Amino acid sequence: MARVANSTFVDILLQSLILDTGNQLFSINLRLLLAILPYAPLILTSKVPLMAIVLGRAISWRDRPFIDHTPIARDGVTQTQIPDPSLNWDVATSATEIEIDMPDHLKPRRIAQMFIIAMYGAWPSNVIAFVRDPVSYIRGKNVQPIYAVDWDRVWSPGVLATRLEPLIRDFRLHPSLVVFTSTAELADAKRWEKIDASEFIARSQALSNSDQQAISHAGLFDEEEQLVNVVQSMDSGNLGKENELLRLEAKYTARVRKQYLYHIGRLHRTSLRLNNDEAEIHSFVNRLKAQTSQIAELTTQLSQARTDASLAQQKHVKWQTQLRDKIANFREEKATWQTEAARIRAELSEARATAAAQHEELAEVKNERFKLQNRLTEADPKIRHIADYEIRMKQLTDSQRLCVAKRLFSKRKPRKRDAMRCFERVDKKRPIKHRRLGGSPVDDLSLTRFSSRERKVPTLQRRDREDLPDDRNHIAKSSQDIEVYIKLLEEAKARSDKLERENLELRNNIPNPPKKEGDAHDRSFIFEDQVV
Repeated sequence: MARVANSTFVDILLQSLILDTGNQLFSINLRLLLAILPYAPLILTSKVPLMAIVLGRAISWRDRPFIDHTPIARDGVTQTQIPDPSLNWDVATSATEIEIDMPDHLKPRRIAQMFIIAMYGAWPSNVIAFVRDPVSYIRGKNVQPIYAVDWDRVWSPGVLATRLEPLIRDFRLHPSLVVFTSTAELADAKRWEKIDASEFIARSQALSNSDQQAISHAGLFDEEEQLVNVVQSMDSGNLGKENELLRLEAKYTARVRKQYLYHIGRLHRTSLRLNNDEAEIHSFVNRLKAQTSQIAELTTQLSQARTDASLAQQKHVKWQTQLRDKIANFREEKATWQTEAARIRAELSEARATAAAQHEELAEVKNERFKLQNRLTEADPKIRHIADYEIRMKQLTDSQRLCVAKRLFSKRKPRKRDAMRCFERVDKKRPIKHRRLGGSPVDDLSLTRFSSRERKVPTLQRRDREDLPDDRNHIAKSSQDIEVYIKLLEEAKARSDKLERENLELRNNIPNPPKKEGDAHDRSFIFEDQVV
């Protein structure tokens, strides 16, 4: 059977079960598939989606026979869609079949029930997933298109679940429904390693409660067919005796079979319980492994978190130190700013006090200025006589110089050189406009007379004068007197210059008042030749 399952015969058989519409052909092909299934469940696992499609057709065909494809849907029959053109499949229709009487184990109800039991015993999760939503199941398993229409038009939503529900209502719960999903059930190949055909049949019968439904073990084998062949080959003479023996043997076999099935069911229940316990233990072990790996991962994360926390704490301490330093610097700067602000406030107060004092001084200066202006106004007539006084002083100074010169000439006649030197000194102290042509303060006539007299002195008188005692001390004393007069004249000149400058400043500061009649001042004390 394993060799048959690995051949292309199974693919052709499945295509016939999916596409052909012959009722007798479908029953025979389904019986052939049931004969192969217990011996090669692992090989047929990859073809479970196609077998699920066959199961859907068998559920409908059980009570509704096949008819050929018609565009109009009808009730009470099972209609099959046209095959996909790429398959190049010639459909075997029900119209071409020969009407024959099928045995009981090939009747639609019986053969469909046995196929449901076999599929539920082998792949229960896939059976339940398929009947709940056939379209999603087929698309999820990536089944290639078989019909010329979409899968949505093959079965109406919920029709398979409604038709299958009364057929499996009394079935026991399969452990795979708890442990596996449809995909995990197909991927688990270990559960077929230690199961042979008899154990597969026994488990399927135990799950379907076959001992209560009187579904015999021969339903999945050909024992009844072999028994019929043996009976036909016997002689007619021994038919009665053999018939009785066979009847007794059948009763014994039925009784032994029931006991055998009872023990198989009990052992299977024990095995299921052990399998459930083992599955639970494996689940706990896997959970413990997952928790162990999770604990290790969490421990690693905790170590990393502690390292990060330590680094963060170090950074925090460093930041605190930096913040403290910044705060200390800010406080020092604040103290400096406060000191500077206090100093600036003190300077501002001093400046305000200085400004107030300056305002007071300015007021006093304005008051003094006002008083000075009043005094200048009062002293203006007096100031006007200053120029006249200066002219008079110059006249008196010149007169005094002339008197001094005459006095010097009246004494013993000094040398001409000393006299000229004296006059030169006096003349240098005078202003340029008052200097004479010869640089002497004496007029030209006096000098001329003095020179002529000196030239007319007889030689005898000169000799007598040479014989006279030396008068140099007297001449030196006269020179000292001249120096004193010169200093006095210089001081008088400085005072007059100072008064002249003050007079000019006062004249510049005081506007000239309009002249009035009778305002002419007395200038009679000035010589007529000096009046301007």
